[in-house]
Amino acid sequence: MGDPLAERAMELLHRESGHYPGDDADKIPDPERFLVYRVSDSEHTIMDREDRRDPELTILTSSLLNPRFCLEGWYSQHVGRLRGYLPREIRKLRTRPRGPVMGIPLGNRVAELLQENGPYEKDLVQYSHPE
Repeated sequence: MGDPLAERAMELLHRESGHYPGDDADKIPDPERFLVYRVSDSEHTIMDREDRRDPELTILTSSLLNPRFCLEGWYSQHVGRLRGYLPREIRKLRTRPRGPVMGIPLGNRVAELLQENGPYEKDLVQYSHPE
């Protein structure tokens, strides 16, 4: 099943690549820029390959499990502070409207896996008889 939370986080972070505080907006974003991985039952780490002066950021897994959590906004705030921007400067740097939220990546992955494998041998739908 992999780590659907990490995969969704990377998808959302890549979507905004080139638009974080301190990014070079003229540079073509690297599609491999972010790596997100689980480090414990309660934490994930975000590694940004764009600027290795920044430390890797740790985020609570419970935040990634929140369907309404806006990861790119959280990441912008944290990386902006690390790069010396004031909160009002970070807000002014936003060139795009707020991005999508985490949603329900675990539920989506389960549905995807079930659909990939087709009907089960004893699935009720397969054995129903027309009246």
